[in-house]
This record gives sequence, C-alpha cells and structure tokens, in this order.
Amino acid sequence: MSPQAGTIAPDPAPPRNGSDTIPELGSFDHYARLVRRSLGVPVGLVSIVEDYRQVFPGALGLPDPWQEERETPLTHSFCKYVVAEEKPLIIEDAREEPRLAENLAIPVLGVIAYAGWPITNSLGQVVGSLCAIDGEPRAWTVVDLENLSDLAAACSAEIAQRELVLASASLVSELERSNEHLETLGAQVSHDLQNPIGALSGTLELLEDEVAAETPDVDTVRMLLARSHRCVSRMSVLVRDVLRYAVVGGELTIREVDVADLVTSVLDDVPALAGVQVGVGELPSVNADALQLRLLLQNLLANVAKHAGGGPVEVQAHVDAGGDGESWVLEIVDHGRGIPPEARDRVFAAHERLDHSVPGSGLGLATCRRVVAAHHGTIGLDETPGGGTTVRVRLPRRAGLTAS
Repeated sequence: MSPQAGTIAPDPAPPRNGSDTIPELGSFDHYARLVRRSLGVPVGLVSIVEDYRQVFPGALGLPDPWQEERETPLTHSFCKYVVAEEKPLIIEDAREEPRLAENLAIPVLGVIAYAGWPITNSLGQVVGSLCAIDGEPRAWTVVDLENLSDLAAACSAEIAQRELVLASASLVSELERSNEHLETLGAQVSHDLQNPIGALSGTLELLEDEVAAETPDVDTVRMLLARSHRCVSRMSVLVRDVLRYAVVGGELTIREVDVADLVTSVLDDVPALAGVQVGVGELPSVNADALQLRLLLQNLLANVAKHAGGGPVEVQAHVDAGGDGESWVLEIVDHGRGIPPEARDRVFAAHERLDHSVPGSGLGLATCRRVVAAHHGTIGLDETPGGGTTVRVRLPRRAGLTAS
C-alpha cells in the first residue's frame, strides 16, 4: 500500500476542480486534528486545490498568517501533485527532491516532510489532499500511511455527503421553480386558447345557421369549414408548441418569422376585431420564437379589441438604429380612451386589471412582457396623439438571437 517515497512526476497541469467543491473553512478542522494526533505531526491539513490556489477547510498548526488566511498560491503547494497525479505523495525531505527544492512551501510554510493522500468528491474525482507535514525530515511508517489513508477515506465520504445534501437542496428548489413555471404556463395556455376557441365557436355557429337554411350556400359552407379547420390547426400548433416550450425548460427556438403573416393569422383568431378597422403597414421579418411572437401579437390585439372602444387600429413597424444596436420597433396604435400615465407600468403585472367591466384574467399584458423580455427586448405604453394608447415593442434586429 505504501507508495515510493520521493516519487515525483513532471509538473502537473492546473487542477480541474473549482470553488464549488470547497467546504466551509474550518468545517474540516477535526480531520486536521486527527492527522496531528494519529501521526504525531505539528501540521495537519485538508487541502482543496483549485486552478490558481489551494484552500484549507481543515487546518491546524500552520504558521501565521497562513493559519488565519487558510489558503496559499499554488507556488506554495505540494498538494497540487496529489490532485494532478491522483495518487499519494510521500516525501521524507523535500529539500532533496529536485523539483520540490524551489517550492515556496519549504521556506514560507516550513514544509520538509510531507505525506499527502487523495481526497475525492461525490463523483470520485480527486479534489485535494489530506496531508501531514513536519518541519524536520521524517521516514513515514506503514502505520502512518494506513492512518492517513483511513482518515482520507472518511474525509472523502463527508465531502461527498455534503455535496449530495447541497445537490438535493438544489433539486428541491428547481422542482419548486418548475412547479411554479408549470402553474403559470397552465394559466397562460388556458388564457391564450380563448381567442382561437372563440373564433372556432363563432365560425361553427355561422356554419350551423348556414346548414339549417333551406338553401345553404355551398361556397359559404366551404369557406366556414376552411376557417374552422384553420382554427383547429392553429390551436393544435399552439398546444404542441407550448408543450415543447415547457419540456425544454422555457428555451426559445429562434428563427426568421414573418410578422405580417402572423398578424393576418392572429386577426383571424380574434373575433372581437371582426368589426374593427385594422390598418396593417409594411411589417418586417424578425428573429424570434414564432410561438411566443404569435402569443405577443394575439394578446396585444385582443387587448385592443376589448379596451379600445371599436375605433381604428394601426399595426406598423420601423427600424431604430439608436441605443445598443439596430432594433425593430413594432407599434400597435389605437384611438380609444387611453391609459393614465401612472398605470402604464402597473398593467403589465399578472392579474392586474384596470377595467373590471370587461371580462378578462389580467394575464395578457403580463404574458407580453415575459415574451418580450425573453427576446431581450422592451415593451411600453405611450399616449397616441389625439387620444388612445400606443403599444411599442422593441426587438433586436440582429441575427442569431438566443433566449436567456
């Protein structure tokens, strides 16, 4: 079991472990105490090695200021060899080892004799060393190394246990977040299906009336059937894409989306806009998630239909080169009674409704803000000149946008 004393490999590459492996400083002092007691050495250490330093969650007997600081640069480290080589390092007199003779641990920390045993994390990766240090040359005995090996195994088990406890706590937190997300998503799906369901219901009523007529118009029946199929198809796509969005954890699928086509489709799905004059200007193609952009436009136009009083609506866009880069600015302009300035930010909160005389859940504009934020854009409300509300959505125009 005992390794060859003084066997040193070439200088190791920087260790691969990071600060997430480091237990709280001082929490492993009991292992340092056991090393000193069982091996009869002045210094016992539990050392975790990082890319640029070694940290001591367990330390007893180091000279000042190292005992208080509990870390050193790797220029003062023998433990880095234990991690890099993933095996014990046993040194009787470091001054006689060519590669260790210039190590600053000798003059600064007083390390002459060193016995370091690998300690591992929950994945079995070597992350540090349990080490015994003497300020005088020492021939380590078999009993010394057996004791050090046993203590290193116990120390590794405790590190693994702590990591698993932290991982369990993180998993519980993630499950709680996921449950909240799914609850919100369920409310959103229910809300966003209302418009195509309403459109389908209205179309089927018209179809029923036409079929019940003494002489049904075949062309009208065909038109209504085609509209019904489109509504069902869009609902199917909406449900499928929302489920896909939930499964991948809320990540967006960014591609080039024709806004004009989306607006045309959305207008067909918002029955309340049937009698409203909607002017559609020249609209761009933007880099976005098609499902989310559709939900944005659907909620904005449905909101206009409910609150703008039936007046004309304009959907328009322009390029803005200001700010951090070139952006598309999409605007939906109505000429209704408007929204007071002090309420323009508040209406984006979930379940916030200014007008309770109009049916609704208060989720529409909250959904819009979430969609825009996911695309690294902004949304805001302004007063339309002459009265009304202008919704202004700013989306980055650059290609290759990815969601956060």
